[in-house]
Formats: sequence, structure tokens, C-alpha cells
Amino acid sequence: MTEMVRAEAVSFRYPEEDWPAAEGRRQVLHEICLQIRPGELVALVGANGSGKSTLARHLNALLPLQQGRLYVCGLDAADPRQWHALRQRCGMVFQDPDNQFVAGQVGEDVAFGLENFNWPAQKIAPRVAEVLTQVGLAGFAPRAIDTLSGGQKQRAALAAALAPGPQLIVLDEATAMLDPAGRQQVLDVLLRLRRQGTTLLLVTHLAAEAALADRVCLLSRGRVLAFAPPREVFADAALLAEAGVEAPLAGRLSHDLARAGLRLPFFPLQEAELAQAFCQARAQQAAAVPPAAAELPSAVSLIDAAPDNTAPEGAALPLTA
Repeated sequence: MTEMVRAEAVSFRYPEEDWPAAEGRRQVLHEICLQIRPGELVALVGANGSGKSTLARHLNALLPLQQGRLYVCGLDAADPRQWHALRQRCGMVFQDPDNQFVAGQVGEDVAFGLENFNWPAQKIAPRVAEVLTQVGLAGFAPRAIDTLSGGQKQRAALAAALAPGPQLIVLDEATAMLDPAGRQQVLDVLLRLRRQGTTLLLVTHLAAEAALADRVCLLSRGRVLAFAPPREVFADAALLAEAGVEAPLAGRLSHDLARAGLRLPFFPLQEAELAQAFCQARAQQAAAVPPAAAELPSAVSLIDAAPDNTAPEGAALPLTA
């Protein structure tokens, strides 16, 4: 399979009863075209109302395709006969973990999807233990879900999505409600899954998360403005302003330095990269000044040091030989 996701001119309009005209624009997606390769981590980024979640929900047919063509994991998302298989191959994790659970215990919830996909009973318990270990929750099967932290709940939800063995995981703002520690725990699992070959689509408003992706798909008002590596997308200040999106902190500081006249040799995404780029830029500035020129006094200092050849009004200037 050369592409895990291929969207061709996908457009979507909410029905009047779901989105009254008085509340504004109902046309949410406008001829979206994109491709996601197997094993990629793609970040879907955009301001509120840009269409991120609407597009994400098309990938396992939670929203039916209205216009265009969409192929996910080799299946036609427009064909209702393929939706059951599609939802087994494309797992989803949503923003609020408490809205995703159907059972009271972790192990029961992870097993629920396997039972619905008709897994043999003798294979369910070993698979539950396997995916819980995969997300860092080994031994959590008997734990009550309401005793977990937010980060643990999201990793339990991720385990449930992983259990059927999907080829693609879509995470719709899955870290938005977590504290920094819980967010980092989820991101660590996602990066490990990417190294193992799982394809991931991360819907996020956090530039620091998007910076970890292989490519960033930047949406604005339901249209794709850019689909490129994060360093290329976040380096374009005008493009980000148009989309209403910020670069990561290191990138924002890079833009500020450029406006102040100091251009870095490369665009940084992390703070450590910013420090490295800044030191290189200052070294290049110093090397560009000729040593002899650096030793010469300034014009102001020469004027200040010159002898005073003026004379009081009415006095004669001394003659020179």
C-alpha cells in the first residue's frame, strides 16, 4: 500500500438542522486533497472552526462522505459495506477520555471492541494485556477507570483503539485536556508507535506537538493551506498569520529575531535548536566583519580626538608651513 489515506476533493456541508444558517458558515470542508503515507505521523493543525475534527471523523466514516473520494487503509470510505472493516483498521481517540469508555474497568473496556469484532474468546485476555503494556499500563486491567488520572485514561482509551490491530490511529485533540505530565506520557507512546510503524494522524492546536510530526497539514476555513514538514510550515510567518496559528516557542522567537535584523541559519523548532542557531548566527556576523576594520576607531571617536583648530571670534588662525 503506497498510501494509508488518500483524499481527493473532499467537501462537507452540515445539514441545516445541525448547523442553522444563523450560526454562520455550514460548508466546513472545501475540496480537501491530501495523502498520508504508511508509518507517517501527520499533524492536522488549524484554528478553531478550520475543519480539523470534521475531516478526522471522515477517516473511519463517523461522518459519511458527501463529495469527493476518500480511501483509508485501502478501503473506500464512501461504501457503507466497508465501514465495519474500516473502523477495525482505523482507530480513534477523542478529546474527553470520559466520553469514550463503555465499561467500569480498564480491561473490560479494552476488551469491548475486540468482542464487537468477533475475536475468539481465548485470544482477548492476552491481547488486552499486550496493548496495556504497550501504552505503559501493564497490570491495569482490573483497575476502575474512575480511579485513573487524565493521562492514564487517555492511554487506556488508546489501548482500546490499538486492540483490534489498526493500521491507522486518529487522535482528535487527545492531549488537550491533560496536564503537561499526562500529555508527555501520551506523546511518548505515540512516538514509540511511530517507530514501530503505526500510521498516526494527530489533530492538535499545540504547535509543540505538531513540531514532532513528519508533516503538518495546515487547515484554514476548510481548505488546505500547506502540507509539508513542520520546519517548512512554521517558518512561513505570513502563512501562519493567515491561518491563525502560532509557531512553537522557538519558532516565534526566530521570527522576532528576523524582524530585529538577525536571521538564523536554519529555522528552529525546539529551544535547544534555537540556542544553536543563535550562536551560529552571531558567529557568522562576527566573521563577516574584517579584522582590520574591527581595529579601526569609529568616525565619532576620530572626531572627538581631533585637535581643536577653532579660535575665538576675531582671533587669527595660526599659519601652517
